[in-house]
Amino acid sequence: MTTSKIWIIDDNPIDSYVIKTMLEVNDLANNIEVFSDNKEALKNLDQLNTTNSKESILVITENKTNAVNGWDLITDMSEKKKDLDIKFHMTSELYSNKDFKEFKATEPLLSINKKPLRLDDLKSIINE
Repeated sequence: MTTSKIWIIDDNPIDSYVIKTMLEVNDLANNIEVFSDNKEALKNLDQLNTTNSKESILVITENKTNAVNGWDLITDMSEKKKDLDIKFHMTSELYSNKDFKEFKATEPLLSINKKPLRLDDLKSIINE
């Protein structure tokens, strides 16, 4: 997948830092933005929409924490994306059976991944 941008959406700054650093050090991406909550990511999406951008964005989002709800984020971004090509990958330390059922029913979500992400996980996400 050719991706204009990668957005990491996670309220844990250590996880975000590790993912961003692995992407940069291994030359997997160079246009990476980190957001600590859904609201911040949606605000940036709105800004891209005002420019009529047709970029592709690969979103790596946390499943569900206090500040980030990946399921809500996917729904909200899918409704607002206009001409943007957005692909979603979810991360979490723990998944429930409900999460796996939701994953199967959520079309723009391409994968769910267990934290901590490893380099081979990121390569797979980038190439999907």
